[in-house]
Amino acid sequence: MKREENGPGYSATPYDHVVDEAEQRVMEDLVNALLAEQLLDGHDEVERLSQADWERIVRDDVVMAAVDRRLAYADKQVSIYRWWLERGRAMIVFPVHPAITQPFRYDASEGVFQVRLDEGDPIHLTLTELGPLELMQHLIRLYADDPVTVNPGEADRFLQMLQQTLLQTSWSLETKRTVAGVLELPPAASLLELERRAALRDRPFHPVSKGKLGWTQQEYRRYTAEFGTPIQLNWMAVKRQYLVSGRDEDGIDIRPVDMLLDEEQRDVIREEMSRRGLRDEQYIAVPVHPWQMSAVLPKQLHQEIERGVCVPLDSAAGTCYATSSIRSLLSENEGNYHVKLPLGIHSLGAVRYLSAIKLINGQRAERLMRQGVQQDPFLQKRLFLCDETHWWAYLPENRDLFADYPRHLSAMIRQYPAECIEDDTVRLMPMSALAVFDQEGHLFDEWLRMCGLQPDEGAVLRLFREVLLLYYEICFRLFRLGMMPEVHGQNCVLIWKQGKIEGLLLRDHDALRLHVPWLNAHGLEDPSYRLRLGYPNSLYHETPQQLLAYFQTLGIQVNSYAILSSLSRYYGIKEERLWAELQQCLEQAVIMANLPDAGKEILQECLFDKASWPWKQIIRPLLKHHPRVPGSMPSGMGEGVNPFQARAILLPKEVVHRDA
Repeated sequence: MKREENGPGYSATPYDHVVDEAEQRVMEDLVNALLAEQLLDGHDEVERLSQADWERIVRDDVVMAAVDRRLAYADKQVSIYRWWLERGRAMIVFPVHPAITQPFRYDASEGVFQVRLDEGDPIHLTLTELGPLELMQHLIRLYADDPVTVNPGEADRFLQMLQQTLLQTSWSLETKRTVAGVLELPPAASLLELERRAALRDRPFHPVSKGKLGWTQQEYRRYTAEFGTPIQLNWMAVKRQYLVSGRDEDGIDIRPVDMLLDEEQRDVIREEMSRRGLRDEQYIAVPVHPWQMSAVLPKQLHQEIERGVCVPLDSAAGTCYATSSIRSLLSENEGNYHVKLPLGIHSLGAVRYLSAIKLINGQRAERLMRQGVQQDPFLQKRLFLCDETHWWAYLPENRDLFADYPRHLSAMIRQYPAECIEDDTVRLMPMSALAVFDQEGHLFDEWLRMCGLQPDEGAVLRLFREVLLLYYEICFRLFRLGMMPEVHGQNCVLIWKQGKIEGLLLRDHDALRLHVPWLNAHGLEDPSYRLRLGYPNSLYHETPQQLLAYFQTLGIQVNSYAILSSLSRYYGIKEERLWAELQQCLEQAVIMANLPDAGKEILQECLFDKASWPWKQIIRPLLKHHPRVPGSMPSGMGEGVNPFQARAILLPKEVVHRDA
């Protein structure tokens, strides 16, 4: 429960501000997720009162009138949730408003309050603003008799994630290290600053996205992107016969030290290996995250270490910096190389391992995408792919790809296209960085200045359109081929050149979704993903509509809406106006993407005609017990409103007509 300010002995501190901001951010995401996933629906204790109903109750009930006087809501289109904790004695109340992405949304500035009535004096009441932990505890009690929906063990884990999120969000907010002129920095430095900016938001709209279970405050500050702390790579010498590599088929002996270290640093590793009798023809040095080396591998690989299969090296070599994904580090030596490493921490309900099977599937997906790009001259010119074929993973003697071991010790060196890094006029702009603003501003501010534009609504809409139109066209051209990448804002990087978006760079290919009949229709073959038997498969989709749902959830509801929301809040542009622009971008991209009639009909029906859209659930899967695939995030798919039909309802008719 929030602090009682102005009480005896209370004295505000600078840290109080970031704690309050963290609580507001998390509470807004939490309540809106609960509303979207209908976790407050179907309970006798919880009622949503319309504005008319609430006004009538307030007029006739002196207690509710006293509550209403304490609530601060400005919008006349308001409904009130009244959640009885104890009939006639205690309740939770909070206002909501009609919205576009879901029927109702909550604004954190208005608060969620617990009301307790004095039995002896019904006019006297105590009103306390709740924090996210207290609200979630009440929800868990609401589902006490429904262990299928809310598993007690998973509920406890969720509360732990929520608590860590609140702490770690406040630590991140303390930094607020926005750098002015980020687009004027050299390409690699600019990308790193934008990664740090994106990390402040992490996974948009997810109430526990910032929670990293397993790290102390000191470790969090040392290893997350926001703090910009240099990270020295550790190294593990591994016997060659126990490694599987992305370059095995080529027969090329490329080693991690050759890609990540300069000559002097390579000499340090070579000297230690030679001194310890670890001959080059027998061992390969694999980079390891320093936290993983000290906290995880001694426990998980103690037998291998004792037998000399894996030998931890004393030397640390190679300075890197964390990006927004935490386990991907930018090499200080080589700006076009990032190294992705496993981490035994929990985030979003999963352990951040890097399994051999994911690396194999990612390489197969990349090969397929490159084949598809060759079929489309537009994609050849506008779509760029990171090279993710340089990787190494430890395997036990039985070569079991699904065993624990490949998840703990592995490395992938992601190579960025040279033309994207070495061209001084190009800046790589993660779309996730466009979902963040603070007191220092929004990235659009600098972009507008460099284009000689004033930060008015027309200019902001112009840049918004430029960001989305190319992104949507590329997604639809890939959809036409029967594939859809994981197109959230962290994986999609805009290629910005002298004020214009010239292309899109994709990274992290292991989640490429497929509809095989459309692949085959274009002469492309099933990449034959390696899948764990007996577990749900999310990479193959039986229908193109299912494939498109992946884009609707990640590409629009998460990526695009996160950008839209930030622009609306920062520049004061109505969401309805931005949604109108987004819809026009989608409509134009459908025309430009050169889809056959059948593909256009599917896009028209799923995006615009149907009353409902798929909705990627984030709370329900974390509360429900389910078989866990190691390293994968719990997920579920629900149903939500079509945002374009909702926009038509919210807008005045003349505005809808003008936008149409």
